[in-house]
Amino acid sequence: MIAMAISCGPRLLIADEPTTALDVTVQKTILELLQELQREMGMSVVFITHDLGVIAEIADRVVVMYKGEIVEEGAVKPIFEQPVHAYTKGLLACRPPLDLRLRRLPVVNDFTGSREPVEVNAFVRSLEMPEPEMRARQEMLLERPPLLEVESLSTWFPTGRTLFGKVKHWTKAVDDISFTVREGETLGLVGESGCGKTTLSRTLLRLVEPTHGAIRYRGRDLLSLSAAELRDMRKNIQLIFQDPYSSLNPRMTVGQAILEPLQVHGLYGNDRERRDKVLELLEKVQLLPEHYHRYPHEFSGGQRQRIVIARALALHPEFIICDESVSALDVSVQAQVLNLLRALQHEFNFTYIFISHNLSVVHFMSDRMMVMQKGKIAEMGPAEEVYHRPASAYTKELIAAIPGR
Repeated sequence: MIAMAISCGPRLLIADEPTTALDVTVQKTILELLQELQREMGMSVVFITHDLGVIAEIADRVVVMYKGEIVEEGAVKPIFEQPVHAYTKGLLACRPPLDLRLRRLPVVNDFTGSREPVEVNAFVRSLEMPEPEMRARQEMLLERPPLLEVESLSTWFPTGRTLFGKVKHWTKAVDDISFTVREGETLGLVGESGCGKTTLSRTLLRLVEPTHGAIRYRGRDLLSLSAAELRDMRKNIQLIFQDPYSSLNPRMTVGQAILEPLQVHGLYGNDRERRDKVLELLEKVQLLPEHYHRYPHEFSGGQRQRIVIARALALHPEFIICDESVSALDVSVQAQVLNLLRALQHEFNFTYIFISHNLSVVHFMSDRMMVMQKGKIAEMGPAEEVYHRPASAYTKELIAAIPGR
C-alpha cells in the first residue's frame, strides 16, 4: 500500500491509520520506513491515528479533532505536556500508563463532563492501585484451584507435501506449551502477529484440533469429549473475537444475535423470557433497549464490541477468551471497553485469557502475563514482574518497541 501511494512521487502523503491493529514491532518498522521515505523524497505527511504514542513518535505538530472541529493545535511536546482542551486531556489520560497499575482507566467523559478543569497526572494517580492491594489479589488467586490446565499442547499445520501425499514441512503454530489459569484470574497473552496466539485460543475451544497434548477444564479432558458433550461444555467457555463486525450476522438484528445462543442451548422457558434476558444484557453492557431492533452496521466500533460481549455473556460462562478484542478501537473507546470487561469480571468472577499485541493494555488487564514467540512461551509470570523486569530478550524487544515510551 505504501509503494502504491509513493509511486507517483507525491509532495504530500496522507497516511490514514496505517498502523492500526499492527503489533508493536511491525508498527515500529512501518513508522521507520515512512520517516525514511519522507527524508528521501522530501515530502510532507499528514498522519492520521488514534494512537497518541505514535503521534509522540512521528509528528512535528498535532491537530486534535473533536465532533468535526479542531479543538487544539500546536507542537507535539507542549500539547502532550500541557494540554488545554478537556478532550485532549481525556485522550492523553485514557491510554494505559506504562508506569502505574490502575483500578480503572480514565475516560474522556471524566474530563469533558467536569465543570472544573481536571489536571491529567493528578487524576490518573488518583486511580492507582496500591501495592498491598495488588499483593492481596495475587495471594488470593494463588489459593484458588486451576480452572484450565494445558500440558504439552501443539497445533501444527502441513505446509508442503510430496508427490505421494507425505507431509514434507509443518508450520508449528503452537509448539509444546504448558500453562494453567486459575479461577477469577486474567492471564494476558501477548506476542507479535503470527506467534500463535489466535491458534492457541481456537485450539482451547477445539475450533482447531490439536496435534497432541492435553487440555483439562475443571479436571475434565476436553479432547476426549464427544460432539454433544463439547457443545454443552462450550456454554462455560466463550470467545470474544477481534473484529466484532465480521463476527455478527449483518442480516440479524442485535437482539436476534444475542437471543440465538439462548435458543440453541434451550435456556429459559420461552422466547419472551429470553427477550427479557437480552434486554438485561444490553443494559449490562451500557446499551439501550431500543438497540434490540437495530442492525450491526448502525453502531460504532465500540458499540459493536459491547454487543459481542453481551452475546458472550448470554450463556453465563465462567471463562472468556478475548482475542484482540480492543485492537482496532481508538484509545477513548478502548478505555471504556477495558473498564467494562474489568467491571464484569468483578461482578461475575469471570476468568479471562486476554490476548493482545499491545503490552500496555495487557499490563493493565492481567494478573499474569504470558509472552509467545514462534509458537512457544518465551516468558511467563506476574504482570508487574514481566512488564518492569523482563527476563527474555524478546520481551525486552517488545517493550522497547512501544511508541512514545
